[in-house]
Amino acid sequence: MFQIFGNIEDLQKRKKDYEESVGAVISYTPFQSMYQNSESSRLYDTRQFLLLKSPRGDWNFVKGHRENGETDYQTLRREIHEETGIRRFSILNYLGDVNYTFLKKNIEIEKVVKFYHVSAFNSQIVISQEHVDYAWLGYEQAKKLLTFWQSKDILVRVLD
Repeated sequence: MFQIFGNIEDLQKRKKDYEESVGAVISYTPFQSMYQNSESSRLYDTRQFLLLKSPRGDWNFVKGHRENGETDYQTLRREIHEETGIRRFSILNYLGDVNYTFLKKNIEIEKVVKFYHVSAFNSQIVISQEHVDYAWLGYEQAKKLLTFWQSKDILVRVLD
């Protein structure tokens, strides 16, 4: 949750900390990845994107803290497996960073989440206790359901 600070003195007195996490926009393409409508020559993308619902009610992507000495790949592998049960995936590309600030126990945390586009080899999910639900959705549905504008911006980058 974002908090607006009262005045500059409060902001300067506040302790600050930095966190780095790694996240994944996980997509899955069913066996027939693209199909063509017989009435037009347009190809339709059938990719599905995985969203997870937190106990607070927000929908977002897989993400988690980097543990000591982990590379981005190691963090992705661990977080994806912990949060979804997915073991087999390939990293397609780096999508960019999301930066935000929040308060935790009266300490201002500057957070950076590095996002990657990941392709899962199947759509079977076993969610962790960190989440209460999940959904595989098409691009437009996923964009509508995502809670945070920064996550929507990351999803848009998948199509770039």
